[in-house]
Order: sequence, then C-alpha cells, then structure tokens
Amino acid sequence: MNDLPLNPLVAIQGMLAPALGISAVGLLLLGLNNRYSILVNRLRLLHEERRKYLRHLQQHDHLEYADNIRFMSISSQSGELLIRSRLVRNAILSMQTAIALFVLTSVMIGVNLLVAADIMKVVPLAIFVGGMLSVLTGILFAGREVHRSYRIVLLEAKADD
Repeated sequence: MNDLPLNPLVAIQGMLAPALGISAVGLLLLGLNNRYSILVNRLRLLHEERRKYLRHLQQHDHLEYADNIRFMSISSQSGELLIRSRLVRNAILSMQTAIALFVLTSVMIGVNLLVAADIMKVVPLAIFVGGMLSVLTGILFAGREVHRSYRIVLLEAKADD
C-alpha cells in the first residue's frame, strides 16, 4: 500500500475538485440554453410573420406603408438574431467542452494512482487548464452576444419611428 503514488483519500479529494468547475459551468450553461431557446423561438416567430407578409404580397402585390416597414424590420432582425444564435451556440459548445475536460481531469487524477510515470503528473493540470480556457472562450462568445443584442433593440426602435 505504501508504493501507491498518492493516498486514496487525497486522490478522491483531488478527483472531486474539478466538480466545482463542472457545477459552475453547469449554471452558466443553464442560462445560455435558456437564451438560445428564446432566440430560436423569436426567429421562428419572425419567420412565421414574414411568411404571412409574403402570402399577402402574392395576393395583393403590395403592402401598406406600416406593413412594409415591419416587413423590412423583420428581415433586419432575423439576420441579427441568426448571428446572436450562432454566438450563443458557440458559447454553449465551449462550455460543454469545458465540462468534458473537467471530467477528463478527474479521470486522469485517478489514473495517476495507478501509473507512477512523471509525465502523468502534468497531464491532469494541462487538461484542467484546457477546460478553463474553454470556459473563457465560452464567456467571450456570450459577451459578444450580449453586446450584439443591443442592435436588435435599436432596429426595433428605428422601425417604430
């Protein structure tokens, strides 16, 4: 038992440490998934409204002034919402990658119990740092999406003027 590189209790504690990262990223993912769902639903509603105007155009060859403004606003908003949904999707994928790397970190800490090679001592740290970089990437994508969200508000405000 003395030839084990780590005490099993210490190893279990070490393996559970990345779980803090997993739960923190899980909370971020919860918010991002909610935002993504709202964006996708908004896009679907806009496309449904756009199809309504297109059917009207097929029957009457023109739109009233207010309807034409709304039709143009829908097109602008749809483009912006697509960009925002891509940013949120990328943030979600980055956060999911981080969770996978944190789980892999825990596994590699456990492997350190069985394999006494010096290189194995660095691997969990490298994987953990990769997970943290993935979290940072996700946060940057989410930040860009929040920054861009203001454009949609401006488009709607201009359409109402």
